[in-house]
Amino acid sequence: MTETINTWIDWLLQTLGLSGPSILFVTIPLALLQSILGFFPFVILIVLHVSVFNVIGGMIISWLACNLGGILMYFLIRRYLYNWFDRKWRSKLKRYDKWQRYLDRYGIWTLVLLRTIPIIPNNVINFMSAVSPIKASSFIWGTVLGNLSYIWLFGTIGSSLIVPREEWNGYITWYAVFIAILIGIFIRRHWDHLQEDKRSRMH
Repeated sequence: MTETINTWIDWLLQTLGLSGPSILFVTIPLALLQSILGFFPFVILIVLHVSVFNVIGGMIISWLACNLGGILMYFLIRRYLYNWFDRKWRSKLKRYDKWQRYLDRYGIWTLVLLRTIPIIPNNVINFMSAVSPIKASSFIWGTVLGNLSYIWLFGTIGSSLIVPREEWNGYITWYAVFIAILIGIFIRRHWDHLQEDKRSRMH
């Protein structure tokens, strides 16, 4: 499936005669669609952006596009499509009940985890957030940090063939520092909740 999508994107770029920065006319709309439909891995667009705009530039553009898509989807569902979505999708999200509970309890931090590690499709995360009690500000912060973590990690991995090893190691080292800081803040803010969850699992 991924190879098919990649081939289709290459064909689209060639058909439209787009190269260099003009690829954004294709990749930005695709990023928005991915946030709604989740029909292909976002890492494909990250690699495309990195190949054109270099590592830092490509990551920043991918991060902004991913944030825009997620935030637009969240407000679209919450403000205009909530009732329709609740009827059509609520039963389909039953398989993610555990993560929905974590989202309700830990808010920002569950979003960071789910966006960093693609356990759940990106569009489903947006749906779950829109029907949860999470505040808009918390969703935005969780999305911004989570997408930064995801794009930093997978952008670095995806660019490993086009950057010197020393530079690649630097990106990974700073990413590890970034994650360690986030984990430290999370543990400090939610220590009591973590202990409650631990006790409930033991009983």
